[in-house]
Amino acid sequence: MWRVRAWFLIFDVALFVSGQSRNSSCPLELTPSSVIVRFGDPVSVNCSTSLDEFEGMGWEATEGGTSLAGKLQFVTWTLASLKTWSIQPICYINTIDQIQCQQDLEVTVYKMPDSVSIFQPNLTGPMEAGRTYRLQCDIRNVAPVRNLSLTWYRGTEIIKTEMRYNDSATPQNESFSLLITAKKEYDGLQIQCKVQMNLGVSGPKLSPIKSEPFDMVVHYPPSFTSPQQEILDLAVDGKPILNCSSDGNPQPYYRLLSPASDLKSPETRGVFRPLSPLLPGTYNCTATNRLGSATKVFIVHRSNSSATFWLIVGPVSALALVLIGGTVWATRRGHSQSSPKTNIL
Repeated sequence: MWRVRAWFLIFDVALFVSGQSRNSSCPLELTPSSVIVRFGDPVSVNCSTSLDEFEGMGWEATEGGTSLAGKLQFVTWTLASLKTWSIQPICYINTIDQIQCQQDLEVTVYKMPDSVSIFQPNLTGPMEAGRTYRLQCDIRNVAPVRNLSLTWYRGTEIIKTEMRYNDSATPQNESFSLLITAKKEYDGLQIQCKVQMNLGVSGPKLSPIKSEPFDMVVHYPPSFTSPQQEILDLAVDGKPILNCSSDGNPQPYYRLLSPASDLKSPETRGVFRPLSPLLPGTYNCTATNRLGSATKVFIVHRSNSSATFWLIVGPVSALALVLIGGTVWATRRGHSQSSPKTNIL
């Protein structure tokens, strides 16, 4: 092998004098020109020349190297199992002019992760709306990291995609972080991280690996979905239902402050069904959990139905009386004019 290295040294000197690169005009062809191999798999690359006359050719490599072959126009570098993470095989040829040239084979050795997991460091329990948290995605024993991309998902929505620039060819453990501000809308959603190995157009199309979903549990203060003020008429409904149910996590509890008493809801749904007729007045219903409270106001009143009746019927009745009175007067006058005069003796 020292003779081969001596040839390389002589060739390098010749190239330095001529200003040419090693691979320029070198009559060698690699098939394939580069290889992407899973760690432990077999690999085979053919090196051929278009020259009819040459001294010899061969492969130099830490594994699978060959001795200088004679007049064969091709030589194969082959391994039954590639178990070297960083390897740079070189195919070389010695011309009859005592000049050696070479073609370097680019080899990428990859390994998919042993595991991909997501967790929330330094926190146990639910998130709180409005606060920012860090989620971490850990990738174990993967190579090469430079070909790796990681995508964060919230439900089916892509949050972001990122890569890590690491030139190491050996397996590494990598961690990616995501900062997320909790919102009530996120409660019950799932976060996942997906790892994709990108090995180029000529490489194998590998299926991504996803972490187990991380279930978001977000606590938030109560809020009302219906208007925060309602007006109720006892003339329409003598026993109206006071519905002040709200959306909150944890489940809120309710208290109703009425003109008569301070009541607690018999249920956690915030629906009050009075057993007796309500008194007119203002009712304040408050929904509370450990993160805050919200209040809804009910204004209960009784409309004056008799006043309303006479407001409508009164003018009509007055008009009717006028018409009736006029008719009676006209009738009496007509009778008085038509009656005959009688002489009393």
